[in-house]
Amino acid sequence: METKLPKLLPPNSLISRAVTHFINSKEEKFIKIWHNQLKEESYTASYFLRTYDKMPEYEQLALSLCKGAILDIGAGAGAHTSYLTSKKHDVTSLEFDTGFAEILRLVKNSKVIQEDFFNYSTEEKFQTILLLMNGLGIAQSTARLPIMFDKLKSLLADNGRIIVEITDYKYSPEYDPSSMSDPEVIYRVSYEGSFSEEFLWLYPNLEMVSAECKRLNLKHQLIYQEDETLLLEISK
Repeated sequence: METKLPKLLPPNSLISRAVTHFINSKEEKFIKIWHNQLKEESYTASYFLRTYDKMPEYEQLALSLCKGAILDIGAGAGAHTSYLTSKKHDVTSLEFDTGFAEILRLVKNSKVIQEDFFNYSTEEKFQTILLLMNGLGIAQSTARLPIMFDKLKSLLADNGRIIVEITDYKYSPEYDPSSMSDPEVIYRVSYEGSFSEEFLWLYPNLEMVSAECKRLNLKHQLIYQEDETLLLEISK
């Protein structure tokens, strides 16, 4: 008898499904994430709804630096958007996944754009562009990183800043160049017996980000570091 394989789903649809279930039932379930270079990771659904007091120091710092018109790229379930709107900030939440977009629309005073970043088009310029949770990863490949930076610069106001969190594994206490050498990582997500398609995520290191800033005549400075977690501020 032929074995029926599980239907593969987009990764974010599984995560947003888990978060939606938690919102509706308060029942905590785990989301598992596998990748080809590092160990398996598990996250609770509530992690994606974490409140300000549950955020790590670098996320709190990033949010404290936000001002003016803010673009939250890959806003997910809205943890950062929710805090910023509660402080009366003007936030546009950009999110591709339908499930996450529906969750974001529950946030009071939210402006939600359901669109892929690379297809997003607007005449608006932003004083703050927020890219937390390794947000540059949506470039997916080193070849697309310059395209992403070109787009980011086009969205940034002259007096604006891009606040970006990156993971540079050469600063990790457990750094092993033989197992963490490729910035392009293949991921897969599972939740309650369902599995996602494999997808690429990019982990640009500090050298790669610095090179893009130099190419575009952008300034950048390191404003926080804890081991491999780095928070950068990029400006014109």
